[in-house]
Amino acid sequence: MPRRLGSRPLPGVAVLMTITVAGYPRSGTVWVARLLGDALDYPVTGLKGGRGTIAAEGLDRKGNGRVIHAHILPDHRLSNQGKVVLVVRDPRDVAVSAAAFWEWTLEETLDKMIDGPGPVELPPWQDYTDAWRAVNVPTVLYEDLQVCPQLVLEKLLEQLGEHPRRPLHRVIWRQSFAVKRYEIEQNGDGYPFGREAQLQHLRHGTSGEWEQRLSPTMKQRALDVWGDYLVWLDY
Repeated sequence: MPRRLGSRPLPGVAVLMTITVAGYPRSGTVWVARLLGDALDYPVTGLKGGRGTIAAEGLDRKGNGRVIHAHILPDHRLSNQGKVVLVVRDPRDVAVSAAAFWEWTLEETLDKMIDGPGPVELPPWQDYTDAWRAVNVPTVLYEDLQVCPQLVLEKLLEQLGEHPRRPLHRVIWRQSFAVKRYEIEQNGDGYPFGREAQLQHLRHGTSGEWEQRLSPTMKQRALDVWGDYLVWLDY
């Protein structure tokens, strides 16, 4: 029987390193998980292993560890095992991306993110963010990763105490939006959930779309609820 996560390792058996990438849905968690998995030669899996997340790839990689992609809260058992990375994105862009991904209206999406339950039954964005602010884990801002991917990835690996096993400039190129989208267009049926789901996930990969998509009323509502967070995150 496979050893369960959190159980005591058997004598003489190497402990598998786990790095869990957490964050609100549509915040760039898939990108960060794939960058780390590629850089460290670790497979990217879901909570239960295998292909249970759209981020899953590299299941045949040889590194003695894995990257877990999961939209968990700090009280989840995985937050006390291995290492955890939090990914944060401007919630206004999260709303635009979530609306497109789940085919909701923008008004409906803001209702979910502000009043709850949010996407995949998570708490409202501000409550989810407050929970993670209370703990000290390496945090990646999606917008910073877009501007300086190599610097951000280098800093993240340093914070995790990990050394890349592959040249980072090649990792960043392979996992860039344009290259990954082309790869999915050509070979997407071999990825979890298939080509169409993967392409739906890889929608735009941009920042600031909220400025054109949100109405003045929606912008004001977002500012009223998330204004302090936007200042904290320097948005």
